[in-house]
Amino acid sequence: MKKKLVIVGIILWGLLVNTYAKSDLNRSEYFVSNFSTGIEEGWYQATIKYENSKTGTYETYSLKVQVQYDKVVKIDFGNGGSVHSGYNNEGYIYTGGSLSFEKDYNGNTTAAATTVTISDSNGLRYFKIRIE
Repeated sequence: MKKKLVIVGIILWGLLVNTYAKSDLNRSEYFVSNFSTGIEEGWYQATIKYENSKTGTYETYSLKVQVQYDKVVKIDFGNGGSVHSGYNNEGYIYTGGSLSFEKDYNGNTTAAATTVTISDSNGLRYFKIRIE
């Protein structure tokens, strides 16, 4: 019985991975319209309020962020450095990034905001992001 459950689980996992891979093929790398919010995927200039919990540092920056599927997936520091979701070899953990949207009376998106948290041996760093 246990073997049958494992085999069924593997088959279902294979179908899920295959479906996801096929849906990803239909996505263009740059500026895909995101119908749920009206914001396009791509790079945006953002105001970022940075906070480091270990040092007590607070700063405000204007940096570029990459948006994919209603989420900030990368923050570019403009000096060759960045933090991003997914695998990294720097040992940090990237969490958050899901955007919330402000709309005008006509339903048009006027701004987007989120918070990204980076945690590593240096403590927690917060990036409060606003795209206008």
